[in-house]
Amino acid sequence: MAYTPAATSGTRPIAFLGLAGVIHLDDAPAVPVRTIRVSAWGWWAREVAVPETTARQLATLASFTDVVWISEWGHNAHTAFATALDLPSRPWPTLPVQFDKLAAIRVYAAALPWVWIDDPLVIPPDATGGLVVPTDPRRGLAGVDLAAIRSRLPERTR
Repeated sequence: MAYTPAATSGTRPIAFLGLAGVIHLDDAPAVPVRTIRVSAWGWWAREVAVPETTARQLATLASFTDVVWISEWGHNAHTAFATALDLPSRPWPTLPVQFDKLAAIRVYAAALPWVWIDDPLVIPPDATGGLVVPTDPRRGLAGVDLAAIRSRLPERTR
């Protein structure tokens, strides 16, 4: 049986978020970070550097979009970062995609407006169809102007 991700509201724009270079930084940070230990159900654990403003940025983003994780972390993304980033208890939908994320985004979003925020290494230079926001992998979501994104996305589509 094929994996079917959870649905979003179907009315708000969708924010597709990668993890590396967005939520946690693998490159030398250019913003204040805290090192946190993340784990999914105790199966594995890893220390990552997370910009100090990421939780606040995520809350702001979730106030005007439906957030969907798009990462090789799959369903572990929400579980691993839930406590450290004060995420809602109900996990955000997940697209467990490592390669060709743009195709998965287009299919999942269908006619809804969307923004894709990810490390520039995974965003193709010709990515179109929505708002594409490559992060600075030394800043992640902390370096993204959410007010500019909000001004470019409609609040509701139906």
